[in-house]
Amino acid sequence: MNLIEIRVLDRISDNVSFCCSDDVINYCRNKPLELQTMAQEVLYCFCLNSKNIINSAELISKGNLTSSIVHPREILKAAILSNSASIIIVHNHPSGNPDPSMDDIEVTKKINKACKIMGICLLEHVIIGRESNYSFRKNYEYIFS
Repeated sequence: MNLIEIRVLDRISDNVSFCCSDDVINYCRNKPLELQTMAQEVLYCFCLNSKNIINSAELISKGNLTSSIVHPREILKAAILSNSASIIIVHNHPSGNPDPSMDDIEVTKKINKACKIMGICLLEHVIIGRESNYSFRKNYEYIFS
C-alpha cells in the first residue's frame, strides 16, 4: 500500500459523506488526494453506505500520462467487498483539461449498466482537471437514468 492510500484510509474514519458533486470535487482536490497535481491518470472508487458516508476509497487504476485502464468488475469488486449501497468514481486528467474522452463516456455507461445489474447505484463520475472539473451527472444525466 502506498502513502496516498494509507492517508485516504485514515481520513475515512472521520465519517466523510458526500451530498453533491461539489463535495466530491473538494475532497479530491484537497489533501490527501490532490488529484489535480498528479502526473499520471488515476481512478478512485468511493464506496458509500446508504447515508452516503464513505465505507472505503479504493485506488482502482493507476495509468500513465494519457490513460488508465479500468474495468467495471474492478469497481464492482470494491463496492461489493465494502458492502456499498452506492459508488462515486473519480479520475484525473493530467493534461489539465477535464473534458471526457469517448472512452470516458463509454466506460461510464458500462459501469452504470454493471452497477444496475448488481443493485448498486452509480451516483457520479467526476473528472478532475488542473483548474476545472467535469461532472457526468450534470452533463450526461441520461447515463444515470
